[in-house]
Amino acid sequence: MDTGLRDVVFGHLLLIICCVFYLIWWSISFRPGQSVNRELGIRGILLLVTAASGIAGLLLSIFGINLIPGKTSVSNGLVCLIGLATYVILLFATYFGLHRPVTTELLLITGWAMLEVCCVNTCRAGGALSVPQSIWMLLVIAAAFVISMVLYVLYYRMEEWRAFYAAMVPLITEAVSMGIFELVLRL
Repeated sequence: MDTGLRDVVFGHLLLIICCVFYLIWWSISFRPGQSVNRELGIRGILLLVTAASGIAGLLLSIFGINLIPGKTSVSNGLVCLIGLATYVILLFATYFGLHRPVTTELLLITGWAMLEVCCVNTCRAGGALSVPQSIWMLLVIAAAFVISMVLYVLYYRMEEWRAFYAAMVPLITEAVSMGIFELVLRL
């Protein structure tokens, strides 16, 4: 396995760890009926591990993408511009059209999808994924993105216990998506 691909693989493992710790942090910190305290004790440690593994995973994945040789059919710069435009459109659509308060999760959902598309795009160009594997991974990413966005929009419209559990689903679908990507890369 070349250095760039290895970095993408380890970056994704760190992002999966980030999702797991985010899920644990969420389940402890946002349980209905409890006050949210992000700085103290185990909650602060969980949030710190979540942030550290997420940032490290993101940077390692980006670093790996830039080391994988091959010419992509669609530039990753264009993917990033489309991702940014998607974020802005969704921000306005969800806030003004659907009256949903804007939270960090919108940035995380769109940013994650953009990163994954760049990873698939680059791994395909570098020969680590076949065309069918790439298409399959893009469908998995799209499904996780749609599920995440639906739950993002519905969150404040749900009863608090349903919202509490529904907010965990995007973390699970994105971690599973990255796990599938890891498996497909090893095929």
